Amino acid sequence: MKQLYTIFLIIACALMAAPSIEARGGLDQEQRDKLFTAKMKMMQEKLDLTDKQTEQLIPIYHDYLDELETIFKSRKYRRRFNPTTTQEACNAITERLDINSRVIDLQKKYIVEFAKILNPDQLMKIYRVEAQIQHEIRQEFRRRSHSQ
Repeated sequence: MKQLYTIFLIIACALMAAPSIEARGGLDQEQRDKLFTAKMKMMQEKLDLTDKQTEQLIPIYHDYLDELETIFKSRKYRRRFNPTTTQEACNAITERLDINSRVIDLQKKYIVEFAKILNPDQLMKIYRVEAQIQHEIRQEFRRRSHSQ
């Protein structure tokens, strides 16, 4: 329970300066840096990384997240897209599948890099932990946007 409280506290601190992320169209660089620092702290805690591993992982994980963001920014159709034709629906689904494929290819590329730093147990957990962190961040964004 203490670990969960710490994670939420880190996320809240990282997002404190971002009262309405969606209204502003995203995070500014300072907020992105704070969020990355919070992610790395959670990654270090959840994967039980040494200081040396954390230091080595920071630039690689940063590059991974940058490439991941580039993939998601390339989306034409957003989550709330309501197709009016069958063709639009097919295109949206196809694009979503293409995005998923690009994400998987990126993960395959970076697992080789992560393997140079992490032990087998940490390597098996990294994407699961990363998904948990992303989920917690999305929940915090939603909570903040609904409370305003």
